[in-house]
Amino acid sequence: MSQSAPPDTVSALLASGTPHWGNAGTVLDGGSVGGSATVSYGFLTTARQVSAADASGFAAMNTEQRAAVRRALAAWSAVANVTFVETSDAAGAAVAFGTNRQNGQSAAYAYYPSTAIQGGQVFLANDSAANANPTAGGYSYMTVIHEIGHALGLKHPGNYNAGSGEGTEGPYLPATTDNYAYSIMSYNANDALPSGSYLTGPSLYDIAAIQYLYGANMSAAPGDTGYTLDTGRFTTLWDPNGHNSLNGGAQTASLSLDLRDGQFSSAGGTVFLALAYGTTMQLATGGNGDDSFAVNGLGNVLDGGAGTDTAVFSGRRAQYRVQQMDAGRYVVSGADGNDLLTNIEYLRFSDGGTALPAMVSGSFDALRYTASNADLIAAFGTDKTAATQHLVGFGIYEGRSLTGFDPYNYLAGYGDLLNAFGSDVGAATGHFITNGYREGRNSTLFDTLSYEASNRDLIAAFGSDREAVELHYIVHGRFEGRSFTTFNAAAYLAANPDVNAAVGGSLAGAKQHYVSYGYAEGRALA
Repeated sequence: MSQSAPPDTVSALLASGTPHWGNAGTVLDGGSVGGSATVSYGFLTTARQVSAADASGFAAMNTEQRAAVRRALAAWSAVANVTFVETSDAAGAAVAFGTNRQNGQSAAYAYYPSTAIQGGQVFLANDSAANANPTAGGYSYMTVIHEIGHALGLKHPGNYNAGSGEGTEGPYLPATTDNYAYSIMSYNANDALPSGSYLTGPSLYDIAAIQYLYGANMSAAPGDTGYTLDTGRFTTLWDPNGHNSLNGGAQTASLSLDLRDGQFSSAGGTVFLALAYGTTMQLATGGNGDDSFAVNGLGNVLDGGAGTDTAVFSGRRAQYRVQQMDAGRYVVSGADGNDLLTNIEYLRFSDGGTALPAMVSGSFDALRYTASNADLIAAFGTDKTAATQHLVGFGIYEGRSLTGFDPYNYLAGYGDLLNAFGSDVGAATGHFITNGYREGRNSTLFDTLSYEASNRDLIAAFGSDREAVELHYIVHGRFEGRSFTTFNAAAYLAANPDVNAAVGGSLAGAKQHYVSYGYAEGRALA
């Protein structure tokens, strides 16, 4: 599920006092953050508009530099709730741009937001030839984005500052994250990123910090957006809307795609993508290599493509169930919700991996899916094809239950259904959809815990498999006269004060504890 940036990563990028712009050129502090702002900007035309300290060799920006500034401002407003409005009155603008001579000490510099004449001003070094035409993917263009970050209130995440004998005030990022992969405000490259290309937008922690100051741009990338992977440059993606997809179909290198926000993806060991905190990514397609896909709990649809591919889950293997939908598709349900897999050969869990076929425990039950969702009963009835299409098109993303309706409990709970259907759970599910739901019936009437706790051989045989216990009653127990009352929950709690404290005196909790732990531990029953 969606995460938030760790607070210390944001604080490492905030200037002392947390200055940032409000509307109409006002300067706010840390007592007022997260609000949207309309920020004016302009291009300085004369040295009279700047302080004496910045006037040496002053020159107005050329056409190419101004175009680069506008693109760089758009990169910041694409992620944060800040709107930039150009004005011809540069002296009165919140953020203003010009060039001057910096004598090789720096490529550019900027001032934090303030009401002083220098507040929010940005200067490119005009004695650096590379700055004459800042082009996306080049160092000078990255510099423009970096300096705008300062003019909006962000600082360096480390103790350094070009052109000055003084460093930057703390706090700082640790050495492992003080680099471009995490922040464009850093001075440090990251060898894992693609070579020959520089950043064209803010990075992971920059986006979190600028959104802390101005709020997030929640209107960015509306609808469902497909992103074709470009492994030759590093990008941090912000997209909080829709069911979005990563398409690596054209890639030949092995991909490691992480669909979790705040994480990185790589191709052949080169890191090329980060997902900003709050970005939603639910679909991914692999290429020709041996790819891996880390799911995110939002309901993912994964197609491994060619190669031998692996889906990676957060929980233990025992927490998951795999159902086969058709000849090539599988539904994995568990700690990360429901995920639909195609062309995936292996599954990896926190406690190890396995070939996918070894985990398959049955086929997807379209009728049970319908019975587990009341609106689908009304919409589809017993139409299995419609139910399957709904799961693929909507249900996976919506986190719909596949097994909320328990046909075994439904049968065991109603004598007339047992007489009519015996152990035919398919017929029982169909009955619930066509009749039982309308009649107010449910699949919780049968007391599975009381039945199992009162018959210790069932605990030994079935453990936590509730449906197996219910099927035992349907096929055998009801004819054998099995007890539901041998286990005395109140007596069990009285004999085990620690259990009583743990379950808060709950009788149902007592039954569950005995089935899950107490029987194996040899706990006293009275």
